[in-house]
Amino acid sequence: MSYELSPRHPVAKNIEEATKHQIKVALHACAHLCRDDAIHQVRKHCKKIRALVRLIRTATPATEQLYRFENAHFRQIAEVLSGSRDPASLHNALTKQLEAKRFPATVALLLARIDTTESDQALAQAQQLLEQGLERIEHWDLQPLRNKDLLRGYTVSYRRAYKAMQAAFAEGDDEHFHTLRKRVKDQWYHSRLMKKRKPRQIGRRCKHLNKLASDLGDWRDLRLLRAFVAFTGDQLDGELIPLLDQAQLRLEQLRESIECGCEQLFACETWQQQRK
Repeated sequence: MSYELSPRHPVAKNIEEATKHQIKVALHACAHLCRDDAIHQVRKHCKKIRALVRLIRTATPATEQLYRFENAHFRQIAEVLSGSRDPASLHNALTKQLEAKRFPATVALLLARIDTTESDQALAQAQQLLEQGLERIEHWDLQPLRNKDLLRGYTVSYRRAYKAMQAAFAEGDDEHFHTLRKRVKDQWYHSRLMKKRKPRQIGRRCKHLNKLASDLGDWRDLRLLRAFVAFTGDQLDGELIPLLDQAQLRLEQLRESIECGCEQLFACETWQQQRK
């Protein structure tokens, strides 16, 4: 089952089945994948679930209440796993975005920060929380939902992303760009969910939103890596300055790509009326 809402099925059933599928895939990852891959997959599917309930948040008082509870629940799962995921993200930023072979001391330092014992315990706890979430879906009150509620939720998502973009470029700091990343990620997830219901208006945005979300993620990870090595520079055997120089060059490339992506996605006249 792909991450999308079919126009041939009732909205409530779509939402419930899509959420169940995401939880079941995450539980399968816990049971069958290696630890690091399982953690990555569980966090990813929790983000998808949170995007699902955020899409219907404004429909009724019941969906607002459901969103608040389920969003907190699945955010808790991600936070349980963040202790081991964050050091791994810095390591991935170094190995995937920079020439890691030039910085062996930095690689070793980052690998030493990944606590595998804590990861195993966190994964077991996450599995229990996922099972609890799966059991609750049968009691969700979604029957009044209509297609117009999904479109309203998508409009809210677009508006939040647009305003986050304005704030990020106006302020230029890490916090605002991190918020932009989250809003763009929501837009990407919501576009994937809605692409079969509105293929021309929404579906065609998926590819570009994916690229923009990826660039923003790389930008944030690299900023965090740069801050980390600046703080621990005395342990890096002369690697600090070359690493910072290479990271800065990559950050400039990402910034240019992010600006182009935002211009492409948020300058479209079709969506101008949704910005207010």
